[in-house]
Amino acid sequence: MLDFFKAGGFNMFPLTVFGIAMLVTGIKFARNADAQRLSLIRALTTTIVFCMIIGVAAGLASTAKYVVNVPEAQKDPLPYLLMGFAETMTNVMLGGSFVVLTWILVAFGVRRMPKENP
Repeated sequence: MLDFFKAGGFNMFPLTVFGIAMLVTGIKFARNADAQRLSLIRALTTTIVFCMIIGVAAGLASTAKYVVNVPEAQKDPLPYLLMGFAETMTNVMLGGSFVVLTWILVAFGVRRMPKENP
């Protein structure tokens, strides 16, 4: 697990912080649904998605820069590019896991919300 976290780079820290905040808010929403928590979950989801995009962009840029600057990697770049791509995807896996788990909790909360009577 530590290697997984390390592979994603620095961006894994903000992803984890925002993801835990979103998950805790999702748990609270599932227990006691209200519009304010739902709006916070939407904002945190947007934050997580942008963090994932930044992490992927940084990872791919770092991989490309490594292949260009290291003569050994230039001889046979495919293994280096594939490893860099795999490491970059850890950002998406972590962020996506937080998003999926939180929105499952939102589904439970929405299901428990009282029905409006017209």
